[in-house]
Amino acid sequence: MSTVQQELNATIALRTASLAQHHSKIVMFVDEVAKQSANEPPTSVEIFSDSGRWYCRVRRGDQTTRPMGPYTKQQAERVQEARRMLIAKRGTARIMFD
Repeated sequence: MSTVQQELNATIALRTASLAQHHSKIVMFVDEVAKQSANEPPTSVEIFSDSGRWYCRVRRGDQTTRPMGPYTKQQAERVQEARRMLIAKRGTARIMFD
């Protein structure tokens, strides 16, 4: 086997090993996050109507936030989707529950 082939094989082996290590770190991180979130109750963002006015609030287990609004139904749906995206991105650490 030529020197070039040996170097190529060594380079491929190193890349394979580094990819496997990187993957295992991601798996460990996902497992850690799953363990943390398993202890928390699920969070939802709900909209509701009161006398034709629409409101939006976040619920986690038996805790809720103050209703946000009043909105039109379409505005409440937009706020609901925006809140869902923010919660998915940042979590619920900054949300004040009653």
